[in-house]
Formats: sequence, structure tokens, C-alpha cells
Amino acid sequence: MLRNWITIWSVILFLVMHMGGCTSVGTKTEKAARERLFLKDLCGKNNITWEWDSVSQVVTLSLKGVRAKALVGSDVVLIGEEKVLLSAPLKTVKSSIVVSGDFQEKVIDKILNQSLEKADYFVKRVETILIDAGHGGKDPGTIGVRGGRQEKEVVLDIAKRLRNVLEAHGFKVNMTRDKDEFISLKERTEIACRSKVDLFISVHANSNPVRSVNGLEVYSLKDLNYVEKEDAERRENHQILFQKMAMKRNARDVEGILEDMLYTNKQSESRILAEYVAKETTKMIGSRNRGIKESHFFVLRNTLIPAVLVEVGFMSNPREERLLRKSLYRQKIANGLARSIMAYANRKN
Repeated sequence: MLRNWITIWSVILFLVMHMGGCTSVGTKTEKAARERLFLKDLCGKNNITWEWDSVSQVVTLSLKGVRAKALVGSDVVLIGEEKVLLSAPLKTVKSSIVVSGDFQEKVIDKILNQSLEKADYFVKRVETILIDAGHGGKDPGTIGVRGGRQEKEVVLDIAKRLRNVLEAHGFKVNMTRDKDEFISLKERTEIACRSKVDLFISVHANSNPVRSVNGLEVYSLKDLNYVEKEDAERRENHQILFQKMAMKRNARDVEGILEDMLYTNKQSESRILAEYVAKETTKMIGSRNRGIKESHFFVLRNTLIPAVLVEVGFMSNPREERLLRKSLYRQKIANGLARSIMAYANRKN
């Protein structure tokens, strides 16, 4: 009886995929059709659960409520009710499922994006986030090695996409800039102190004289010594913050205690956030994780809340520069950064 139901399901799935109107085929690239990838490797890399019923030949992928189904021998995948056409059908090779080269973009990436939209996040530690798109206006940042694309354009686009995703999940978002304008480093840190935000994330693109260098890296603040903690800009920003608090003005002993508490919290939380950003974002975009680094960057040194600076890729690397010119890739970066922030905000300890 079970085998009969399995057979019936296989027939139904086949009919749904191949009947009921013509699917728009589009242009199939020979490269994608020739390239073969092991499904178990793709799913393992992206933490997607999958199973293959060897009787019905139905392959099922699932992630956080998002499900996709396909038949071995078919070039159609159903993601929910959406029908996706691959450049080549699923096949079996030595008891393993292999898929075409466009399976990552057409199926895996869609599952990841839809799972992000379905995720049931509750804002706990974090309510308001300040996104800092690096450079701007007269400061173009680094320039793409081939396409001539400017860093300020790339990171502003990513920052806006990140804002949209976070707002869709209930976070309040402020930006140091939302258009092509020059904002000084001093102004950026003052905005962070005036805006009553919980997190600061600065988005940049990297560069290196060696074109083969690639990947994503995240910076948090390197520990400050006593003199660095007493820097004039930090003192000014502390005063901007304290003016918003119900406390006696110029109570230096109280201010000193608060400054130490803010610094201790910033250091521990920034490192945790940096770990989430590096791990989740590189997983989302399939980039090399260059790890967590520490620096005295101005925007890290003079903000008083948990803060990280992320270099999303190298514009000096021909491959990464080409990817950064693509809208889909920039959206994946934004999704990865958003997933990182939400995972950080909702962690249990």
C-alpha cells in the first residue's frame, strides 16, 4: 500500500512539473548544462536538509519552512508553488544525486532568501541599528580593478538593501548616509551617539596590491590604552551621550563608571557580533572567510556601542569585483549581514 502511494505521488509530481501550461525556458547556457555538482555538497555547505526517495525518485530540500521538490530525470524544481527550470535534469551517479551548474543560483539561493523572509525573529538585545555606508561624495573609496566601479556606490547599495531587510523584520534602522554625499568620520561617530542606536555596522569594500587576495573580513575595536580612551573625540562623544541621560551634569565619578561599563560592553559584544557577521555572511555568499581582525579605525574607536566594520570583498580581485557589480550578489551580501545581526540579537547567552 505504501509503495502504491509513493508511485501515485511520483506521478502527480511529474504531471505538475510537466503539464498545465508551458514554462518559459529562456536561454540555457552550455556551461551551466555541462557543469555537474553533487547535491549533498551544495546542501551541506548551505545547511539545507535534503532527502531522496529511491523508490519514487523524489528529491526534497527544506530549510526553515521552505521546501523544494524535484524528480530525478527532470529539469524542473518546485519551490513552494514556483516552478524553476534548470539547464539540465537531475541525475544519479554512483548512488549520488548530481545537479546542473545553475542549481545554486536558481534553487539554493532562492531557498536561502525565502527562509530569511520566513524566519521568525524576535527583537531582544537590539532594536535600532545604525548602518554606515563607507566613503561618499568627494571620497570614492577604492576603484574596481576592471569595471571602474567605485566603492562608495557599491557599499551604499548594499547598505540600503540591508536596511530594507532589517526593517522588514521589525528593526529600526538609521543610516549615516542614504545618498552620494561626503560625511566626515567625526560626523559619523557623532550620529551614532545622538541617535540612541544599539549597534553600528560600517560597510566597506577592500583592496590589495595582490589581485589574487579575496574574501570577506570583519573588524572590531582593538583594545585601547588609557591615553587612547581619553582621546578628545571620545570625550566629546561621551558628553553627547550623557546629555540624553537623567544624571547630574559633570558628575565625573559617575561618568567614569559609565564610560568603563560602556567600553567593557562594547568590546565583548563587538567581538561576538563580528564572529556572527563573518560566519553567516560568508556562508550566504560563498566567499572566503578571512576571519576577525582588530583595528583602531576611527569609526570603531569613537563609537560607544557595539560596532564592527565589514569589508565585503576585494574590488582589486577581478572575480569579486565582477560579483560586486551584480545586483543579486549585493542582495545576498545584505541578506547575510541581516541574518548575522538577527542571529546575534536572538542568541541565548
